[in-house]
Amino acid sequence: MTVVTSLLLSVAVIPTVTASPADASACRSAPYSASLSVTDVFDQYTGVEVFSHPTSGTYRTTTQCRDIQIRNTGDGKVSGPFHACVVFAGRATCNYWTYVPAGQWRNLAVDVKDGTRFYIWISINLSTYYSAKAVGDW
Repeated sequence: MTVVTSLLLSVAVIPTVTASPADASACRSAPYSASLSVTDVFDQYTGVEVFSHPTSGTYRTTTQCRDIQIRNTGDGKVSGPFHACVVFAGRATCNYWTYVPAGQWRNLAVDVKDGTRFYIWISINLSTYYSAKAVGDW
């Protein structure tokens, strides 16, 4: 009886985690799907501005990730925190704005179908910060 009980306990504590390329652990590692940056070289902006990436064409989701994820690679001083959102091709507005602090990853959209075309909008206060830098994986 104790053999059966300990066997059942052993089976109960074995985790059933399956990793797939779409898990976040498979994403968020170089080489990334894209690098994004905004720089006010001539100090022409004085307030919150929204920039679209890519500047031409669209990004396309892959089988690598289920989510559209972005990491702020700025230093928090010159390249500051920003807000970002996803605009799916054919739409005029973004899904929702997400705050992305320096050095942090954030999901901008989850469970996105493979092959979906999209843009990323970045909103940053260029009166306070000179630039925004990020990498993305999808």
